[in-house]
Amino acid sequence: MNTRIRFFKGKALRPGIVAPAMIVIAIAMAGCSYNPGGSADAGSPSPGSPASDPTPAPPATSTTTPIVIELQGQRIAGELDGGAASASLLAQFPLTLEFRDHGGQEKLSQLPAALDLDGAPEGSEAAPLTIGYYAPDQSLVLYYRHVGYFNGIVPIGTYENTDAIENQVDGFTATLRKAD
Repeated sequence: MNTRIRFFKGKALRPGIVAPAMIVIAIAMAGCSYNPGGSADAGSPSPGSPASDPTPAPPATSTTTPIVIELQGQRIAGELDGGAASASLLAQFPLTLEFRDHGGQEKLSQLPAALDLDGAPEGSEAAPLTIGYYAPDQSLVLYYRHVGYFNGIVPIGTYENTDAIENQVDGFTATLRKAD
């Protein structure tokens, strides 16, 4: 029996292992190829077919919903994102709420019904101009100062004027509705 020992980087390899090992490596490498033009599988359209028309697709429509916050004769523009929490808030519109200050950084109001948290993060931080939902208290929050990370904060949108919110005294009412 002719047993030849092969060497790889100075180490001996046992006969019968090299070929299967090379096959495994080749298969693994085939799955790691980079194709910047997209998939090259058999289901891809061939050049010249109707599915490969170079006409660009129309731009995606916005998933945000424009809203208005009305208070003290002012109208503040805002928008809500396309998440489940925003959708469940929109289902409650128009909504008139009484807000109070919390910590010199946000105005908040208890919502009449909890928002859907499907797909929402466990927590977040909120920058000024953020509309958020604080899940533990079932509160809608208008942030006018930066708030660090807290479990339960779910950012759901933005609004345009921190001064108009920050300068309100406790107990002010605001009506939130979809923009016209």
